[in-house]
Amino acid sequence: MSARSVKKRSKATSRSAKAGVLFPVGRMHRYLRNGTHHLRIGAGAPVYMAAVIEYLTAEILELAGNAARDNKKGRVTPRHILLAVANDEELHQLLKGVTIASGGVLPKIHPELLAKKKGGKFVMVATPHSPGSTASSSGVIASKKPKITPKKGPGSPGKGKGKGKGKGGKDVLNLVNSQGGENEITVLSEKKLFLGQKLTVIQGGIVDVSADAIIHPTNASFYLGGEVGQTLEKIGGKEFQQEVKDLLASNGPLDTAGAVIGPGHNFSAKHVIHCNMPLYGGQNSSELLEKSIKNCLALADEKNIKSLAVPSVGSS
Repeated sequence: MSARSVKKRSKATSRSAKAGVLFPVGRMHRYLRNGTHHLRIGAGAPVYMAAVIEYLTAEILELAGNAARDNKKGRVTPRHILLAVANDEELHQLLKGVTIASGGVLPKIHPELLAKKKGGKFVMVATPHSPGSTASSSGVIASKKPKITPKKGPGSPGKGKGKGKGKGGKDVLNLVNSQGGENEITVLSEKKLFLGQKLTVIQGGIVDVSADAIIHPTNASFYLGGEVGQTLEKIGGKEFQQEVKDLLASNGPLDTAGAVIGPGHNFSAKHVIHCNMPLYGGQNSSELLEKSIKNCLALADEKNIKSLAVPSVGSS
């Protein structure tokens, strides 16, 4: 009697496991057959569909989780999903016709309905410290009030109808820095962000702002010749210059849009974020500039920095 070789039956492997996705490929194929019975369905169609839906789900959950964390919640709700989708340009365009139940709406109050306040919980600032240089607008997102006092003079409260207004109707404030100096800053605009932060754009010295960190627009070799770099070098002195040299030696040249953080010296900010900003008008300059800011914000979040002084960073 001849012996037959009996082959062991191999364990069944799902199409999801073969494709390396978590979402069920077989179920997607069934839905495609039920919904498009008059069309031929290729073997790769349900795989592609499962991968796309899995990616979109992961992206929305990540953004919704960030929104829940920023609102100090431990559970993702439809409200957080709406905030995540509405504040992402691509997801908002994709889901513009979708209504999220119990999601609410984006918070928006027209500036005309709000009473103008001097100072605020969050501030935006910048410009060179040197008196002879031209002031440029910049920003700071802060969690604490800086030490700002109304300017004493003809436009101060209690003296005339100006109520602290300077030329052109702008709020003019005096900001006292950590070195005891007093420098005038001008509030240009204020905006409240969707997660509760307040963004204030002003004109003034960037080293005079009570911020935890300052962004320094530079190049691959940590060049200090720009307006912000010259100000930091002048105020920071030899200690700051040596710190920049040590960062260059330890990290090497910065890639475009790359950012590193170092300590501050002799000014109110405890940290300085050096970022290699793209050249104005260069290839993909807008995308690289957006990436630069995101890298700076990621560093600030990693170091638990609550206030960030952002100068004008159109180019290096």
